[in-house]
Amino acid sequence: MMTRSWRAFRAELYKQHRNDFGGSKVIFYSLLMWPVLTFLTTYYSFKPFRDGAGSALAQVIEGGDIALFLLSGFLVFQIFWTVVQSAWTFELERKQGTLEVVYLTPASKTVFLYGRSVYSLFNGMWMFFVFCILTFFFISNLSEISWGYLAASLLLMVISAVIWGAFLCALCLFSRDSGYLYYIFYGPMNLFGGVRIPPTVFPFWAKIAAALFPVTYSLFMLRQALEGQVDSTWWWMCGGLVLFNALLIPVTYGILTMAEKHARRQGSWTLF
Repeated sequence: MMTRSWRAFRAELYKQHRNDFGGSKVIFYSLLMWPVLTFLTTYYSFKPFRDGAGSALAQVIEGGDIALFLLSGFLVFQIFWTVVQSAWTFELERKQGTLEVVYLTPASKTVFLYGRSVYSLFNGMWMFFVFCILTFFFISNLSEISWGYLAASLLLMVISAVIWGAFLCALCLFSRDSGYLYYIFYGPMNLFGGVRIPPTVFPFWAKIAAALFPVTYSLFMLRQALEGQVDSTWWWMCGGLVLFNALLIPVTYGILTMAEKHARRQGSWTLF
């Protein structure tokens, strides 16, 4: 069973790589450009405002370190946004006819979803991840970083992104057009997740909205680890994220099962 699942997992990784790149490595470097440009645009939009001790920014951004605050935000956002993009482009599976083939094979459909999510994660953000790690060494105080908590935050963040991506892909099985994911998740996840603005300054209703995105928990944990100010709140966020993932896994499987039944009941000779 494990051997078949591993083969299906590898096959999905290879299929996605062939679909996205077709052997060309030039596109890997283009993936770095738009996140860097977005980060620089946001960073310099803060420059006209006074920072440091006693400033308004220091009251909402711990220590007033705008660069580290924004960079950590864009790192976490990029990790989760790559899996949203994977679900967003899920409609290509229908247009190319590969989704029908996957359903007709004995391969695990759950492995198919998680394989797609894993590929999109490591393929879509690796350049930006390396960029962020290198930059942290230049703009952060390495002696203040809680390295153990930082490693735990990054590991749990990656696992959460994979689970989140599989969940979104399962939702896309009900619709031929998955472009709505861009409008539903890009703006709200960017705003309520705390990428540019700390959720602590939000009103109560916005804090509830922030709790619906795993990026919020991941970003809080990462920033506390980078600042070396880990407290009990870090553990609460960690527990909340673990619980979030534990609930999302069976929900994803349930949605996948319902989507398959729906497709067989409503589909044509080509299933979809």
